[in-house]
Amino acid sequence: MNAFKEKVYRQMETAEELLHLYAELEKKKKMRDFLMAMDILDSAEQMNAQLQELDRKLKEVQEVFDQLMNEVINTPSQ
Repeated sequence: MNAFKEKVYRQMETAEELLHLYAELEKKKKMRDFLMAMDILDSAEQMNAQLQELDRKLKEVQEVFDQLMNEVINTPSQ
């Protein structure tokens, strides 16, 4: 049962990281849209680069989340 609890705990930590990344992504999208609306294009382009990096991190963490979820699901019950 300890192995199962450990896997669930790791899964919860990964879920928290995903939520944080999603929130950060949404915040930066709003900032980029604001900068573009104000015609501050240099800053908007920089924000777009940050969004691309966040999106890459989000995909990586999502893959880890999916892998951990599969481990949790496939853990034999005792």
